[in-house]
Amino acid sequence: MSDLPPILHAIAWPGGLSGAARSMEESLAALAAAGHRVSAWLANATRVAEPVMPERLAARGVAWTRRENNSALDPGSVGALVRELKALGRGAILHTHGERALLWGRFASRAAGAKHVHTVHGFIENDDRDRRRAAVARRLLASVDAVIAVHPSLAGGLSAHQIVPNCLDADAFTAAAPDGVDARRHLALGATTRVYLYLGRLSFEKGADAIGVLQATLEKASAAAKLVVAGRGAFAPGVEAMEDVLYLGQRTDPETLLAIADVLIMPSRQEGVPMVALEAAAMAVPVVGFDVGGLADGGLARTVPVEHTEDLAKLALHLARKADDRAPVLAASRAALEGRFSPREHVSALESVYRGL
Repeated sequence: MSDLPPILHAIAWPGGLSGAARSMEESLAALAAAGHRVSAWLANATRVAEPVMPERLAARGVAWTRRENNSALDPGSVGALVRELKALGRGAILHTHGERALLWGRFASRAAGAKHVHTVHGFIENDDRDRRRAAVARRLLASVDAVIAVHPSLAGGLSAHQIVPNCLDADAFTAAAPDGVDARRHLALGATTRVYLYLGRLSFEKGADAIGVLQATLEKASAAAKLVVAGRGAFAPGVEAMEDVLYLGQRTDPETLLAIADVLIMPSRQEGVPMVALEAAAMAVPVVGFDVGGLADGGLARTVPVEHTEDLAKLALHLARKADDRAPVLAASRAALEGRFSPREHVSALESVYRGL
């Protein structure tokens, strides 16, 4: 039996399968498997489709509560969190993910007499509005009992932070993957097609504006190359209009998309420890990206300098063609997955944080 009090992880997100939501899912599953008493509190907007997180958490043996919410300034969400924490009993720990959950948790934890932990997955700072929101979040973090960053590159300006990388249960993830041949057939992709996958938010910080250059470089180099894009965001209309790109929209089955991929391309301008890179490692798909965050130093990817988009495409082409060069890349990512990004290491690090409160 765990010697820790009950732990409630809370997140507010659009309802899809974001990196932060996947990170929280893996944390909860790992903690539950280690015998800790954990549950999830989920808040998403009513305007989105039915979220997949409740079903995913239930399948991993994690209890959850869901609240519909359309506003960051929502006293009802604070009250709901307070009630949830009090129901867990004295000494419960609140662990938040995302800026809205951070805001609500700041008030709810004090009202309920709970300790408050927050994980920083990254700050979006594409424009003045984003930067103002990030500045508010950083100020709020100064009053949280413990701050976690998933990578040192995200910890700038944060006080008394600790680094706890994301983790992935590789066996659980790959168990849900379909046969790659069948998945390709379903998407009308031939067996000889080289599939280069972009999977993530279609936004500036994720490098979605580079998709056109990636597609042109791949197409020029190989008639067998096909760029497949999945995600949503500001650049979605432009990507959807590209005739030679297979755009799949928002997806909640990364294991299916990785089953069809020869290479995962990540032109991100900023990253912590991207869950999709861990998922690619589990599926033996090589990752290429810009040298930022956990892509640069985590053993998960081969990288090129930021903004060298044509070089990124050429590296992807090379790894798809050369099995001898692909093998050490996959060996390194698998070793990272089984080491620093394993559930065992993740739980040990979180236990240290929780016990230090």
